[in-house]
Amino acid sequence: MPKYITDFGAVGDGVTLNTQAIQSAVDSCAAEGGGTVVVPPGVFLTGTVFLKSRITLQLEAGAVLKGSPRIGDYCADDAYPQNWPCAREGWRGAHLLVAVNCEDVTVTGPGTVDGNCDAFFTKGPVERTWGGGLCWARGVRVTDTAKAELRPGQMMVFVQCRRVRVTDLNLRNSPCWSCFLHGCDEVIVRGCFIDNPVDGINTDGIDIDCCKQVAVSDCVITTGDDAITLRASGSHLIDRPAICEDVTVTNCVLDSSVCGFRVGVGAGVIRHANISGIVVRYAGTGFLFQSSYGRLGAGVTMHDISVSAIRGHYMGHPVRIVAGSADAGQAQMRDIRFRDLHTYCAGNIEIKGCPGTRPTDIFFDDCSFETVKRPFPGKPEKMPAAFLDLACADDLRFRNCTLRWGEVEPEWRQTSAIEDVSCPTFEGSSFPELPR
Repeated sequence: MPKYITDFGAVGDGVTLNTQAIQSAVDSCAAEGGGTVVVPPGVFLTGTVFLKSRITLQLEAGAVLKGSPRIGDYCADDAYPQNWPCAREGWRGAHLLVAVNCEDVTVTGPGTVDGNCDAFFTKGPVERTWGGGLCWARGVRVTDTAKAELRPGQMMVFVQCRRVRVTDLNLRNSPCWSCFLHGCDEVIVRGCFIDNPVDGINTDGIDIDCCKQVAVSDCVITTGDDAITLRASGSHLIDRPAICEDVTVTNCVLDSSVCGFRVGVGAGVIRHANISGIVVRYAGTGFLFQSSYGRLGAGVTMHDISVSAIRGHYMGHPVRIVAGSADAGQAQMRDIRFRDLHTYCAGNIEIKGCPGTRPTDIFFDDCSFETVKRPFPGKPEKMPAAFLDLACADDLRFRNCTLRWGEVEPEWRQTSAIEDVSCPTFEGSSFPELPR
């Protein structure tokens, strides 16, 4: 029989703190070998709840699990060995729903998980631009400096779990990444609506890090930071290689102030991924492949990644494939394919390596790009000058691709800037000169 959290003393009045009651329901269900814990209609304020193996947490229609506005109600930075804070970005290792080393764990709707981000962010927008002046063009809110404890970290966290399902949920107002999958195997994320403030920093939609066999589908994501990420950052995992592989993402609609997709971060391997059937309503960068992020080092090796059937209402930069800061790195970026990508964009395609990391075997097939003006003010001095900005790379191929100069920002100077690229080809493609 399902166990209702109200039978353990939970009160859905939006005021009562229900952490202990919800945890008691989960623990009781786990003690019986597993089952379903039900959150009925109501607003249930809570701190951290730890999920267990063979537990389904079901949020009924009208049910809301809402994060406490008090950081002291969440787990500590050392609550489990794989946890960590990030003071540089303003968040702690404090989470709302956590599953560590679990099997067969499910969180399902149609109810809502609400991170209560307004309790931790500054109240007004703070201007910031990034990514050539095209990311964060809608403003950005950061950690409320009046709260010395910083803000909670990732809202839902699954760490080194197997057979994870997150389905038919509403995830909203996250103070950090909405759903973080770290070192997990056999994962399904399906039918979720993620709705975060478009100016909320670090409010990623779905982060897939060092995971294997992951299927994400039928999600609608609006958020202030990256909508979906593939990462290979395994330094906090226990006895697990930093490999992210066998991932498919399909049939999603994305709106992000930064990246629709970010592929990179860490020092491992990302491979065998398929991204298809995506509509990008807005993104500062549509698809960012970045080997090294934020520091010198080995960087992430990535290969065998396919992106297809993409439609973009607006992207700042449609595609950026860059070594990042890996000036001394030796990571490889190769065999990345784009097919049937069609978008309106205000920025350029950038493919740039470094001596140790040269993007190789990058293929664009049946893609079209039309320039438009920025929908929000940017920084002209950071705008790209050439639509194709290619450097320090090998075997770049464009087949049946077209560029149409539509609305033209004054910062554009030329169609292409190509330096130290071996054998670029443009079969059946048209990249006309910039109209004067």
